[in-house]
Amino acid sequence: MRLRNITTICLTLFILGDSQAEIEHAQRSNRQMAVTVCNDYRETNRLPCFVSRKECPGGFEVIERFANSTGPSYSACRDKRHERPRHYRSSSRLFNTNNQQLLDQFKRLIGEIERHQTGAPAHLPQASQDKLAVFFSGIDLSRIRLAHSKALTNGCFTDCRIIFCASKDQVDVWTNPHAPVLTIRLLHQLAHAERCEIQGGQHRFVQTWLRHLPEDVLTALERGEPIDTKKIHFAIYMETHANNRAESICRRVRCIKD
Repeated sequence: MRLRNITTICLTLFILGDSQAEIEHAQRSNRQMAVTVCNDYRETNRLPCFVSRKECPGGFEVIERFANSTGPSYSACRDKRHERPRHYRSSSRLFNTNNQQLLDQFKRLIGEIERHQTGAPAHLPQASQDKLAVFFSGIDLSRIRLAHSKALTNGCFTDCRIIFCASKDQVDVWTNPHAPVLTIRLLHQLAHAERCEIQGGQHRFVQTWLRHLPEDVLTALERGEPIDTKKIHFAIYMETHANNRAESICRRVRCIKD
């Protein structure tokens, strides 16, 4: 009799536990499940993913769509253009002599740009961060800063942490908290910062994407002359990727094509 009671109690607890698990699973909303998929995708691939209440927009691909649970339907979306190159270098690969020389030159370049920086670097306005967070989910936009440097003759350049620009007016426009402006150029530079984060930091970013610094740039460094950012040769893939990212995002937010 006692054995029968124990068996009955165990069966009851098992059934209740199984039912509770089913209830808890059913209570997970479509959005929660889409967020879980995106989190797994980011962790596994170190690539951006965002959750959309509607269908994934053009240029984006559905990883999985959820519509059978509670709440409105949601999709986990990834940017089809945002992929690593086919011949991706292993992060465990050691720097060779040429890579180390390139890293040293890059550090000198950054040091010169920082030395001629005017004023303190500024953060993106909160409104811009909020608008772009869904697209740049792979990085913390609050940690990205922008600064003007007299060491540059044109354009902008990033060391992964700070986006340096030759035009102070451009930096002021991007960082104005009262009238935040998004432009193609800003999105392009943010795509570089994002790629650097995905790559695993500045060293691996430089090792993988910076092809070489021409003699003109090295000579300018030696003489303390302004540097032409167009002569800093990164891999074509990275520039194309940044352009595609910027144009893709610009189509979805209020953006100026500068």
